[in-house]
Amino acid sequence: MPDKFKYGYTTGSCAAGAAKGAAYGLLQGTIPDSIDLLTPAEVTLRLNLLHRKVGNDFAECAVRKYSGDDPDITNGCEIHVRVERSGNNGIRFMGGDGVGVVTKPGLQIPPGEPAINPVPRSMIKQSLEEVLGKNEGVDVFVSVPDGKKLAEKTFNGRLGIVDGISIIGTTGIVRPMSLDSFKTSLLCGLDVAKAAGHESVVLVPGGIGETGFKRHFEIEADQIIQMSNFVGFMLDETLKRGFKSVIIGGHPGKLAKLIRGDFYTHSSDSKPANDILINLFKKSEIGSAVICELEDSPTVEGMVEIMRKHEKLHLFNRIADDVQTSTYRYGSSKIEIGTILFDMKKNIIGTSKGFKVWQKKM
Repeated sequence: MPDKFKYGYTTGSCAAGAAKGAAYGLLQGTIPDSIDLLTPAEVTLRLNLLHRKVGNDFAECAVRKYSGDDPDITNGCEIHVRVERSGNNGIRFMGGDGVGVVTKPGLQIPPGEPAINPVPRSMIKQSLEEVLGKNEGVDVFVSVPDGKKLAEKTFNGRLGIVDGISIIGTTGIVRPMSLDSFKTSLLCGLDVAKAAGHESVVLVPGGIGETGFKRHFEIEADQIIQMSNFVGFMLDETLKRGFKSVIIGGHPGKLAKLIRGDFYTHSSDSKPANDILINLFKKSEIGSAVICELEDSPTVEGMVEIMRKHEKLHLFNRIADDVQTSTYRYGSSKIEIGTILFDMKKNIIGTSKGFKVWQKKM
């Protein structure tokens, strides 16, 4: 990673650092200006402590999240931790305002618990024991003042995590421009669907596929999972979890890229799909005049409208079949696959043979 990129630290590191500062408050009656925190990545952070307060059998402080050069919605938010002596043995996680609560099975944390993931919990526990010892009984309240608002920009709602963000991180460090945390949030959707007992899932790049599918078909909301540009990654993970069938749904501008073998579809790595569609349409003998119109269209959606105008929209069924074939090839035919294509207005413009079989079973 070039030196010009700056690393950050996770919400889990913030919570562990604030817990360590609060522990000093319980032990000494004062909270230091900053503490050192050793992360699971074996990187030591120096974290400044804010909003320090010590009272009768409690102490609290906060750490401001820093994401470095990684685009993260939680950058700059404050993670507050209040530690209270409980009179019991061990450490209890009580959650707090702005930290979500898990309501569905299938995640790393059971329903009813605050959405503080296992590694952050372990980091907090280690921080407290480092200062207070292993026999001190404390209750830990983690809160994020802007958490409820920030959660609206995450996948938490669809995962059954309500009323706030999750405290996450596996290494304690945010790597610049990394997509690890985003991928993790996508996988949670698969885990929730599996825990709910679903044998099939619908993978969509984004809102077009999701809204289109919900408009035309009756299906459980947690069966529809957004995969963004990570088609190959999500197919791999779907196979690992033992789902029997998967439907790939979305706009042909995104999904036709799979015919080329592009299973990471971000524009930085995968060029537009216009040429793929034109080459396929040329094999359909639709006439040179229509092909010229298609070649002049700057967008795939424009091509959809041209085909609609010439009453050739049915050819998108062939596109859907080719997407399905390419996906089968990628997944080594270990799972039943179907494809459905929507235009920008969420109208169905193409379905594959596998989709029709799936639809009859449903």
